Amino acid sequence: MMLAASAVVLSLGLLVSACSQAAQITERPDPAQAHAADAGSSAAMRAFERVLTTDPANVAARRGEVKAAIAQALSQRDAGKMDAALATLLRAKEYVPNDPILLMDFGIQADSMRIFRDADAALRKAHQFAPSNAEVLYALAHVELDEQKMPQAEADLRAYLRMRPGDASAWYGLGHLLHMMMRDDEAKRELERSLALQPHQTESWYELGEIALDRHQNVEATKDFEKVLQRDPVHGGALTGMGILAFHAKDYASAARYLSQAVVQAPDYPAAHRFYAMVLTRMGKKQQAMQEEERARTLTKNQNQLQNGYALLPDRQNP
Repeated sequence: MMLAASAVVLSLGLLVSACSQAAQITERPDPAQAHAADAGSSAAMRAFERVLTTDPANVAARRGEVKAAIAQALSQRDAGKMDAALATLLRAKEYVPNDPILLMDFGIQADSMRIFRDADAALRKAHQFAPSNAEVLYALAHVELDEQKMPQAEADLRAYLRMRPGDASAWYGLGHLLHMMMRDDEAKRELERSLALQPHQTESWYELGEIALDRHQNVEATKDFEKVLQRDPVHGGALTGMGILAFHAKDYASAARYLSQAVVQAPDYPAAHRFYAMVLTRMGKKQQAMQEEERARTLTKNQNQLQNGYALLPDRQNP
């Protein structure tokens, strides 16, 4: 597949949890208010932890610790303090190790920081304690996708969709996953189901365009990418797709126009830089082409190194 390997990087957020989506559209809090909220939550945590030190089963203290920790971590995330948010959740987990909501929040935070092993362990434990919790399954499928555990991600995503069959973004996620597994007929079916629920979902049209491009169905790919760009004119993947189509048609001026935008809008997308380098070579701009090709190689190398993520805890401390 021509774009599938790099599409992982563009689409790491394809299965984002509802709380992550909300964080993207919510206005950042006032710094002074955020500091006050942090201080209040931290003081509350200390009070609950004093109780839990001598009475670990105290229900009210356990609930209070979880609530205060999640509130503080959310405030820290909104302020861009990802390490602090993770530390807050990890601290609370030491006092309340078996709360599924706390485990889920820790797992989502760790996954967002590419600490895959610990995220996976926490979310798997959360699922054991709350097997009917759809949000936990969704988050677990997300980290499994990031870990490239495709069969497990598919199974958990399908289980989630049995609970939430009206979730258009999850049908898109399943279609994306199936495309990565080169099961394109199935992928198209799920993407079309997503669009039946939410016709203007740009990512489903983009994924359909990628499938058509991989199959050399250029007319269909063009239509799909154009639908994406009508709603999102700066969509890096669709701009790249249109540039590749123009390159294959030997329309190098159009290819350069699309790809020069793509490398700006999706600067970490190796395919955009690689094809832009190829276009620049055809146009006789050798020096600029070499720079773009080097950028593509560096991005690919860095992304391959990051693919396995990081580890936070020794094995004996995993949840």
